[in-house]
Amino acid sequence: MQAHTARKPHLIVAALVTSFALVAAACQSPAPTASAPPDQATGPQTNTIVQVQAGNLQPLPAGAQPSGWDTKESQRGELTLLASYDSSGPNAWDPAKHPTVYVSSMSYPPKKDEGKVYGAGFYVIDAYSKEVVTSAVYDLGEEVTTFPHTVGASPDGKWFYFMIRDRVKASKEDRNLIMIVNAQTLKLDKVLRHPTQRLHHVGGFKDYAGNDRVVLDMGFGANGGPHFLLDPKDGNKVVQAITFNDVRPMGHPYTAPSPDGKFLYISMGAPEIREADSYGASVARWDIEKKTATVIHGVGNHPIGITTTADGAFTYVVDGTNSLVFKIDNKLNEVVGKTSAGVAGPYGLRLNWDETKLFTVGKGEGSHNKGSVLGLIDTKTFRQTRDIPEMPIVLTSPNDDGTVVASIDHAILHPDPAVNELWVSNMAGNATIVLDLNTYKAKAWIRTPNGGNTHSGGFIKYDASFNGELLADMLSAGAPMRALILEKAAAVK
Repeated sequence: MQAHTARKPHLIVAALVTSFALVAAACQSPAPTASAPPDQATGPQTNTIVQVQAGNLQPLPAGAQPSGWDTKESQRGELTLLASYDSSGPNAWDPAKHPTVYVSSMSYPPKKDEGKVYGAGFYVIDAYSKEVVTSAVYDLGEEVTTFPHTVGASPDGKWFYFMIRDRVKASKEDRNLIMIVNAQTLKLDKVLRHPTQRLHHVGGFKDYAGNDRVVLDMGFGANGGPHFLLDPKDGNKVVQAITFNDVRPMGHPYTAPSPDGKFLYISMGAPEIREADSYGASVARWDIEKKTATVIHGVGNHPIGITTTADGAFTYVVDGTNSLVFKIDNKLNEVVGKTSAGVAGPYGLRLNWDETKLFTVGKGEGSHNKGSVLGLIDTKTFRQTRDIPEMPIVLTSPNDDGTVVASIDHAILHPDPAVNELWVSNMAGNATIVLDLNTYKAKAWIRTPNGGNTHSGGFIKYDASFNGELLADMLSAGAPMRALILEKAAAVK
């Protein structure tokens, strides 16, 4: 396979930003400059949005050499390199001022306002002050028809990953694209393409051998897969594809690594299983080294969110169709418990610091898709808790400032136990919601600069030289955070 090269892009002027577009490796330009963050942590944000257009891609010249990116596994899963860029340049933001950040996708707004920059990208938030540090939107010079539904980071924080779908004006061709961005410069580094599936979720982790890995969960609805494991330290090449020949049928595109990095838990299902009268869905326990799957049956009709305890003993899975949560014993590889999610159409889920509470994210999956509440399960009794004043936990904003909370989907634990917060993404709203775990009350709504919605996210810590570490994302917690969780969980046993 050969990568396309890009034309030299032009200067873009928009309502909130003027920045030089990115250029391909053969034609370098300065990185965009991010503006200073606003003082406010809630309500409408007015900081500059970096708008990046990489330019229309030209046909390959005659005699072009192979890109060298392809592997046997990328070819087996049909993932290709569409374009490669020079992403080097000066810092686009200051990690010394913002050493711990949260990144989430920034999609199309629920209501379009005049004078705003729209597009496909992400925004970066200071994890402590809750200031919006910077944000960026991207395109390849064609109409974007599907906006980001995820964002993720590599374990070392060097790369951000998100998706778009665009339509080539000349050919009317639709392209499912995965954008890989240099987190330091906010420049595009690579664009990947899949012929049939869109990227849905991204997560970073270390595997059983200590290798950095990024997992790409492909697909939508109950038609997931194939999924891919990338090596972010080797050009983001595919080291493993998990296709329908490996795990079949694949359901909603949701995976979660085991704490030791040996296994990847994968949702299994299909539209027919989702609509069936009896439980027919499963979870595959994929052995990353051996490339074999153990199938765990009986997890309802539409398994979505998956999370594992820090010691690897148990895995929890939500069933979006029946609004249930299943508990899997990982030694037995079988379901040992079932309970109500306490919310309609649960999507994601997250354990608290000592793993005595399990939050279920009430998205309204398969129903109204306007959910804005969290359920809370006592993991010892495996029933909805009754020890807080009001259930479910409401995340809507009391302020009449245009903040929209709808179709919440993922919950990610803040990596500092002293802060004790849960950050929730908001697929049909315009803010990231912060829940105070001391009071079980929402305390902040961090608005996207373009008014767009959010989906998933991750906390990353950087030093002043941009050496980074992914602390937690929608799939799992990193090693330092897991160690703290194990300590706190042991204290309450």
